[in-house]
Amino acid sequence: MAYDNSARAAAARATRTRVLAAAREAFLTRGYAGTTIREVAQAAGVSQETVYKRFGGKAGLLKDVYDVAMAGDEEPVPISARPEAIAVRDAADPAAAAAAYARLAGFLTGRAGPLMRIVLSARGGDPDLDAFMATVDKERLVGATSAVNAWAERGWLRRGLDADRARDVLWTLNSPAVWVLLGERGWSRPEYEAWIAEGLLALILEADA
Repeated sequence: MAYDNSARAAAARATRTRVLAAAREAFLTRGYAGTTIREVAQAAGVSQETVYKRFGGKAGLLKDVYDVAMAGDEEPVPISARPEAIAVRDAADPAAAAAAYARLAGFLTGRAGPLMRIVLSARGGDPDLDAFMATVDKERLVGATSAVNAWAERGWLRRGLDADRARDVLWTLNSPAVWVLLGERGWSRPEYEAWIAEGLLALILEADA
């Protein structure tokens, strides 16, 4: 008879969920520097060794908390396969692409923004935290490159704008730091999304392409 490990797998998923929830609460409440693996483990009802084995330390734990916040769940589905990202790829024209991308940006920052606000405030004070932010920036650059390349193939980029420059502009527009700054000025999510869409049509996409 084949060994059924479904119960063990379910228990592992439940443990992971508890740890991530405890870590998110700790990061948002006490910041990165003020959060300890010991406190997270206690809140989740597990040993510190369990946290280290599963996440590799505080920076690894933060990365997993961030990934779940971005996606909105723990399912192994990349952002590129989520409905909001698919809508960007399926857009029929530049205006629709700008609107869809703005909704995607609002979706992602709306979920992960509060966490990023805490992280950005502590940037520069911890090598592991800086490495985490470098990873996040690199992932955003990959996403921006993919979007711009698709738009370039369709002939939607503004005349005279090359793909590399367009990628850099998009990467800056969707920066968590920009979202934090606008949020501090009292901008709502609809206002942020409208600004992203307007920025895309003004700086990157040719509206009448």
